[in-house]
Amino acid sequence: MIGGPPGWTVLGALATDAPPASAPIWLVVAAGVSGLGVGHLLGSRLQTFDYRLEEEADRPRRLPGWVVTAGLGPLWAALAWKFGIPAGWLLLPALLTFATVALALTWVDLDIHRLPEGLTLPSLPILLGQVTFAAWATGDWGLLVRAVLGAAFLGVLGLLLALLAALLRSGFGLGDVVLLGLIGLVTGSVGWAAPVLALYAAFLLGGAYALVHVVVRRRSRHDSVPFGPFLVAGAIIALLVEVPPLL
Repeated sequence: MIGGPPGWTVLGALATDAPPASAPIWLVVAAGVSGLGVGHLLGSRLQTFDYRLEEEADRPRRLPGWVVTAGLGPLWAALAWKFGIPAGWLLLPALLTFATVALALTWVDLDIHRLPEGLTLPSLPILLGQVTFAAWATGDWGLLVRAVLGAAFLGVLGLLLALLAALLRSGFGLGDVVLLGLIGLVTGSVGWAAPVLALYAAFLLGGAYALVHVVVRRRSRHDSVPFGPFLVAGAIIALLVEVPPLL
């Protein structure tokens, strides 16, 4: 079973006293190569910039498509290495889907400081379906419970942050709320502590960047800084870094 003992935060095979199983090298290589291919297609699609609104059309185009290709291949390989073990491979498709969506959202947020609903909202039922299938196939319904509670926890917390940001006229919006729900769903599926780690890492990275942004580059603290990339980075850290159980 994927979930392992109650309260544990990693896949069942990693939560025992026995040496953890390792993913077969062919799976890691295949995931990396496939990620490069999907990244190339995704980068080509993003370079059409058709996600921009009419008032955003004249913005300079500074993000090269190869960034997506170079990022998605290694990320898929890393996830396959961590979760491509017998106890966890059924969850791997959801993680690879999330990585793809997350990288696309990072690109868009860096470009226009906005997370379009056309990408975030459809991803929720897709990821939920993949996680549900993994729970059904393994008989580990605790996996699904953790995922749903993780999505609810980060989603509600994100909504509160969005309301606070509206009062302070900050840039944290509803797109970030939905992204937090996606992150809670995926990280929650691998363990109770993972959503907390994802959020903590995101705010730590975002705070450090904001400090450098103000002190080194001498810009106002009110300058717009997209938070989506930091949320994505926190999620990836939570997925790849093993954390101790909360209970």
